[in-house]
Amino acid sequence: MENFEPTCTLEDWKSRQYLLKKVRSFFEERKILEVESPALSNACGTDPYLDYFETKGLPPRYLMTSPEFHMKRLLAAGFGDIFQIAKVFRYGERGARHNSEFSMVEWYREGIPMEELMTEVEDLCSVVLNSKIKAKRTLWVDAFKNYAQLEPFCSNFMTFVASCEKHNIPVPGNYLAFSREEWWDYIMVMVIEPLLGKEEPEFLTAYPPSQAALAQTYVGDDGLIWAKRFELYIENMELCNGYQELTDAVEQQERFKADLLLRERLGKTLPKIDNHFLEALHHGLPSCSGVALGLDRLFMLALKKSEIANVLLFPDDRA
Repeated sequence: MENFEPTCTLEDWKSRQYLLKKVRSFFEERKILEVESPALSNACGTDPYLDYFETKGLPPRYLMTSPEFHMKRLLAAGFGDIFQIAKVFRYGERGARHNSEFSMVEWYREGIPMEELMTEVEDLCSVVLNSKIKAKRTLWVDAFKNYAQLEPFCSNFMTFVASCEKHNIPVPGNYLAFSREEWWDYIMVMVIEPLLGKEEPEFLTAYPPSQAALAQTYVGDDGLIWAKRFELYIENMELCNGYQELTDAVEQQERFKADLLLRERLGKTLPKIDNHFLEALHHGLPSCSGVALGLDRLFMLALKKSEIANVLLFPDDRA
């Protein structure tokens, strides 16, 4: 193929557009309002493990990694149930399943618990994939025990090294400096995620609070604090990330500060905290659950493609 040509065929692009219409119709039938938010913003999220595109100039502006903060401002302003199909941007994410610019559908439902939103995610995937999706539920802690044969709260970090060796994955060169959370991320990506949703669709639920900075928390039957977060995996591909949303402005600000401290320790840039978003929380965010789903990956599954480039016209290397 010539380098000037798109990487998605004409027929596949027509199929993608048909699927996109089905996505929009899914929300319209449920009377969920479509909204828009800026791709370029004065502030961005503080997630320690997401990197963003930053413009030059003072003050800097940021290409959004998610429309979440703007959408929650709309919720606080009384817009009710809303959805958005948006282009979002994440620096350094390239690969068979990653592109630095990609399409996301994000939506929020007022007054429903996370479990009801998970069912709605299944319904949307069923429509797009033209197959009934009913995902099994797996607790985050059980994923470590079942798939990595590992107790994630072990006190001896050499247990993580042993898990790497047992599963024939490389031990990170700087592993002695790894925190427990960094070990969790590494084992999740290298050992657990390749197995999630491999045999059947699978939700991962109930994360440690440090893994879900925008979610409500609760005390489980084990006496530990867990976050109301979920992710869906189909054919070992992560499709979405959802929360029962935190509405406490003071708690949210403290979590942002903790994120920035971790970013500083990791040697990353320190974005400005989104004070408009915090003002919205102070004003009053209604009880809600929200989720962001990667459309390109869902379309990959629907069109039986192994690379994200096959459902994009101009991916990173041809943009």
